[in-house]
Amino acid sequence: IGMLSQLQHIFLYINNIAGTIPTEVGNLSKLTELSLQSNLITGPIPTEIGMLSNISKIVLSHNSLTGTIPSGMLSNLRVLYLDHNRLSKSMLHLNNATSSLQYLNISNNILTSFPFGKNGFKELETLDLTQNVIREDAFMVMDGLSSIKDLLLSNNLIYGSIPNRIRSLARMEKLHLDNNRLIGTIPDDVLSLVRLRELKLSHNRQETQCFEALTECGAQPYQGGVLCCGGDNGEQVCADGLGVEIVDPIYYCLTPGLHGTIPAGFTNTPYLQVLDLSSTLLKGNIPPEIGGLSRLEILDLSNSALTGSIPSSLGALTDAVVLVRGNDMIRGQNK
Repeated sequence: IGMLSQLQHIFLYINNIAGTIPTEVGNLSKLTELSLQSNLITGPIPTEIGMLSNISKIVLSHNSLTGTIPSGMLSNLRVLYLDHNRLSKSMLHLNNATSSLQYLNISNNILTSFPFGKNGFKELETLDLTQNVIREDAFMVMDGLSSIKDLLLSNNLIYGSIPNRIRSLARMEKLHLDNNRLIGTIPDDVLSLVRLRELKLSHNRQETQCFEALTECGAQPYQGGVLCCGGDNGEQVCADGLGVEIVDPIYYCLTPGLHGTIPAGFTNTPYLQVLDLSSTLLKGNIPPEIGGLSRLEILDLSNSALTGSIPSSLGALTDAVVLVRGNDMIRGQNK
């Protein structure tokens, strides 16, 4: 295949092709699109693909590719699909070399870190890293995603707190951070994302664990803020002040998760269609402003620690599925 020097497109998807991607692909200097999805391809992605300076779209989804995501030039790459493989590590720290990248999907792999550094991809609009094992602070790389619209990070081991500066991601439409290890509160700044259509923060809570203060949580007395203690298998367990209980001077008990109350001000997000805050440690009342979200299709507030009554304004959500079960202190759940 390396002899086809004028070849511009390769479309060989859904063909039961087995084996590895030939390194000779790197000789196809005029190639603009490579689509090999839904085959039986194994082995690593050849580094020679990085030599394809004219390629704008690569689709290698639904194979059994392993190893690292190689770096390279790829200066014109716009779209990259690597989802549903077995990629375990990332070397895609291309930054300025792939400044044109707009869509990146590496979901359903076994990545342990983000595929870029703090500078990120300034033109990236969609980042899908759903269903990996990324164990990093998601918001350390947020500043490098100034054009992001869809940030899909569900089902990982991502930790940290949602920072106030999330308001800088003004183009955000989908923010999926459910099924992770977030702590802290939901800042009001999330509701400054006026284009937001989907907000998923569910299943961000862990079971309470207790630790010996001196041997597992550091020698200094707890002074407030985030506290981290040694957990099982050498992993640290961290909680913010709302999730820290001082049992006595000897023991600290940590309950990591999203705490605090549901922020008010949902009138600033008129396009919101999905709001999922279920299975967290949120408490307090349901903001009545949520009833004014006329486009809302799914509202899931179940299995948290909410109190008070169900606002009558939620009755206006005639086209939405509204779930509040599992909040034992809420009145009117059967209405």
